[in-house]
Amino acid sequence: MLNKIKARCYIYSNLFDDEIKSLIEACILDCKETGINEEIFKPNEEGKYNNLALNCVTNYVKAYRGNDRSDTDKYLKMYESIRDKMSLLKNYKTGDTNE
Repeated sequence: MLNKIKARCYIYSNLFDDEIKSLIEACILDCKETGINEEIFKPNEEGKYNNLALNCVTNYVKAYRGNDRSDTDKYLKMYESIRDKMSLLKNYKTGDTNE
């Protein structure tokens, strides 16, 4: 997921990998605490990620990464909106199946 998020954030250096990994983990933990199944953040058998999960993590990383926090509120609101939607969707909740 790291490389996908970096590309979506236009980050082409490995300099910030530790920070981005930490933010990805924090995002997934926050989502788990709202009842979202963490499996949704893992690639499927074909190696593809769920687009809604990628959008969620991307906005979280954009909100908190780096020193320029001028867009933090915008990205945080987008993150929270996606997270909250996922927490209400049956296929994304912990304990629910994709049937």
